[in-house]
Amino acid sequence: MSEPIELKTVPSMPGSINELISTNRKLRRPPSLSESFAWEPENIARVQALALAQPLLPIPEVGTAIVPAALDNKPTPWKYEKYTVELVIKLLLHITLISVFETLFYFLYVSSLENNGIIKTVGTFINGAAAGCKNMSSIEIEVVNDILGSFLNASQIVAAGNLEAAERATYNKNISNQSWYYVGGVSALFSAALVYVRARKIDVAWKVVILENVAMVCLLALYELMFFDTIIYPYEPISTKEIGRNAIQELQQQCGLLTT
Repeated sequence: MSEPIELKTVPSMPGSINELISTNRKLRRPPSLSESFAWEPENIARVQALALAQPLLPIPEVGTAIVPAALDNKPTPWKYEKYTVELVIKLLLHITLISVFETLFYFLYVSSLENNGIIKTVGTFINGAAAGCKNMSSIEIEVVNDILGSFLNASQIVAAGNLEAAERATYNKNISNQSWYYVGGVSALFSAALVYVRARKIDVAWKVVILENVAMVCLLALYELMFFDTIIYPYEPISTKEIGRNAIQELQQQCGLLTT
């Protein structure tokens, strides 16, 4: 253990006990136990090194306003907030992308194929029935017109068909708009989640979230396109011969026609 030194031989340090008791005159009392340890050479060297590394802050004068240190305004997150927010963001982004894809896929691709399929089926049935008219004479055509005219009004049927086509187009347009309303609603929820993330200053791995959802939607799109082209579209609905059979049976049961 090193030898203790006299307080009066220690250089004065600003703000220290040594300065208060002054080294220029003798102590009027014996040094206390804590003072005797404080003035050992190694402790003095430690205090001097600390004073050089971290200088003491000046004591403000009387009447000087004390400005508090700037506080971090970042809100304290809930324990599972980041995990929950990322999960909600993934789900909403996934639903948004799926809603856009489904709307475009159906109204631009599926609906046109459905219409063409129905027109093809009906056209095949009508073309088969109309093929026998090509070799009919004018007299035979007039007789058939007289017979069919008693049951069918061609001008009314055509006008009703045109009106129905216009009404169907308007109805389908409303259905298409409704589907886009759904897309807008989901997008609004996703936007609200983005606002929440920004307000709460939550760090979200956007690159991973976007790549993951885009990849899933692309794979789903490829699967749906493959499934529709290989399963749904090749599916054989009721045939024209079956339609003709049903028409004949209906005429036989209701009118007693074509029974022989």
